[in-house]
Parts: sequence; C-alpha cells; structure tokens
Amino acid sequence: MRLKRLSCLMLLAAAACQAAAQPCDGHLRLVFAGDLMGHMPLHKAAQQPDGSYDYEPCFRYVKDYVESADLAILNLEVTLAGKPYTGFPCFSSPDAYAAAARDAGFDIFATANNHSVDKDRRGIERTLRILDSLDIPHLGTYADQQQRMETYPLIVNRNGIRLALLNYTYGTNGIAVPRPNVVNLIDTLQMLQDIKKAQRHGADFIIALMHWGIEYQRHNNIEQQRIARWLFDHGCGAVVGAHPHVVQNLAIDANPDNDRYPEPVVYSLGNFFSNQQDEDCNGGIMFELELLKQGGKTEVYSCAYMPVFVHRAVVESGRQYRIVPSSDALFYPDLYGLGAADLNRLKRFDLSTRDLLQDCQAGLGSLYRIQETRFYDNGQPAWRRRQRVPYLDYGTPFYGHPLRCVAWRSRAF
Repeated sequence: MRLKRLSCLMLLAAAACQAAAQPCDGHLRLVFAGDLMGHMPLHKAAQQPDGSYDYEPCFRYVKDYVESADLAILNLEVTLAGKPYTGFPCFSSPDAYAAAARDAGFDIFATANNHSVDKDRRGIERTLRILDSLDIPHLGTYADQQQRMETYPLIVNRNGIRLALLNYTYGTNGIAVPRPNVVNLIDTLQMLQDIKKAQRHGADFIIALMHWGIEYQRHNNIEQQRIARWLFDHGCGAVVGAHPHVVQNLAIDANPDNDRYPEPVVYSLGNFFSNQQDEDCNGGIMFELELLKQGGKTEVYSCAYMPVFVHRAVVESGRQYRIVPSSDALFYPDLYGLGAADLNRLKRFDLSTRDLLQDCQAGLGSLYRIQETRFYDNGQPAWRRRQRVPYLDYGTPFYGHPLRCVAWRSRAF
C-alpha cells in the first residue's frame, strides 16, 4: 500500500507537468441514485383530487443536482404493472412515478433487482413498454433473450466517451423468472461474456450496477467484496451497489494489493425515495463520478457523494414526501419546511451517514478518500449559485492538477 501510494504521488507530479500539453478527448460527469421504492403512502400523498398523480414536489429539491449531470442513473425498484397499484411486498406503481423521475433529470433506469418479478410476466413486460414509451433507456430486465442480445450491455455515447453499463441482481425474492423473460442475475460466467461484449463494442469505460448484499447491514459482506474485485479484475472501471436500503461503506481503491488505481466501489447507495422510517433507512447518498478521456484512455478523474434525506412534510393537503439534500437542509431548515422533530431526524441520519463514510476511509490520505460534496449552498451569493460550476469543487482529482482539464472546462458549462 505504501509503495502504491508513493507511485501514485509520482504519477500525479508527472501528470501535472504534462497537463497543459495533453488535449482532453472527452469528459463525462455521472450521478447515481439508490432505490426508488413504491410504498403506498408515497403514492397516496401524490394523488390528486382527479385521481392523477403529481410527484414533482418529491424531486423538486434535488432536481438541479440531477440535471447538472451529463448522465443520471437510478435503481427503479418497482414494476409498472398497472392497476391496482400495490406497495410492499409486491410493487406496482403508477406510470407517472417513472415519468416524474425522468422529468427530474434521470436519464437511465436500472431494473434488475429483487422486485423485478413482483407482478410476474405482465409486470416485467409492461414496465419495459412504459419506459420505452417515456423514452427512458433502461437495462437489467428483458422481454426475451433476443431483446437482451440486441440491447445489452447498454452503450451510451456522450461527450466523447463510449460508456458501457451493466446491471445484475442477486435474486428475485424466490419468484421464478417467467419465460421467455430475462432478469440479469449475478453469474460470473454470464458477466464475463457481457464484459467482453462491451469491450468488443469499443467501450471506453464499464460500470457495473449491482443489486446485492444483506438488507439493513451497514457494511459490505465478503461476497460483495469478492464480486467487486472480480468485476475490476475483468475489466470494469467502477461498481455502484444497491439493495440493503441503508448506506454502506465505499472505497476508491477496491483492491489495494494490485497496481491499478483508482477502483471506486459504493457497496450501497441506500434509499433514494421510500417510506421506510428506520433511522438509517431515512435516505441515502447520491454518488458522483467524473471520467476523463485523454490520449485514448478513459480514467476516473474524481468522485464525491451527497447525502439525501426523505422529509415527510405536513402541508395543507396532508402528507407530502420530499427528497432534500441533507447538508443544506441542516443549515437552512426553514427553507425546506423542516420542523424541530424533522430536523432532529435529519441530524441523526446525517451524522450516522457521515460517521460511516468517514470511518470507512479513516487513515487514508486525501488521494484515497471520496469526499462529500456541497452542490446546494443557499448561504452563497445568488450569482454564484446560478453559475452552476459544481465540479470545480468536487472530490480530489486523482490523476493530476486541475490544469489538466483546461481543454474542456470552458466548454463543460
């Protein structure tokens, strides 16, 4: 580890010297959100007098952040199987729910999770049809093997970078996947074929979205660690996890024993939006990943995380659920309508989350740490908030001095 860190410092120095001479071929900023759940109280709060659903207030306070990304990706942990709408344990949510997430800025939905088969074949296939009708790219579940073969891995060309996305789940709650439908399961033989296919299709960078782990456990288990290392060893550049419904630890260097750096893994983003009310289930983190392509090679440039909290607000019409950026809401609770009891819940969630993510990186130098970001800061002058150049302060660039980005910085915003 010591030798590796010294070599990284030498690379940083060399990169800083070469920064101005190397043009940037591409830059991509991604944001990932955790589990989008479909508990019935969420839908009842969004239902209007005419029977329609309005979820815009739910995403209002994080929309700017989501839209600021070049690509925003979330885990859709419900089916869109149509009426009757149902919550846990077998989810079927209104189509308007997915449309609202899209309108909030999310570009891609991952659909392989333990609730993929909640409504059998109808749930799988109708979910895919609705997402297609909403022009939402998706991956993880398929009507049949032919559709999977034609559309998976999901390849996205953006900002000069060719990105491949993979998505797998540990299982489907014991419900058999109906034929001919396909749900991507964690299977190293199949995953290796998929990684090789992504490489054959010219992917510059491969990200695996994993639905795994043990619910409500705040640290990864050995199996998650083993799979993450396997994915990195076979060609993935980053791993982002979901399922436990709580935030789990993260790392910028998944395998310190090898000579590759960095290898970011987030074992669980936690809940993005849900009605789970246990203290550590009250929210999650959004994870940000910047990729930089230079000289034909695409690398991780920086990482950051932002805690988010589900506020159960009381309004004139009754209950309203809102996702709020936790750090900003702590400093300006009145702006988010947080009463004393809500603020105390937020403080406990935020402190617990910060302690976890800082403790799991304790003892590491700044080069090895994933930092918290402050996209929202209502204490800043209005002109600066409107300027929206958030990545200038995000994380620590891993491969060189910020001058390296001069070529694209002026065009990015």
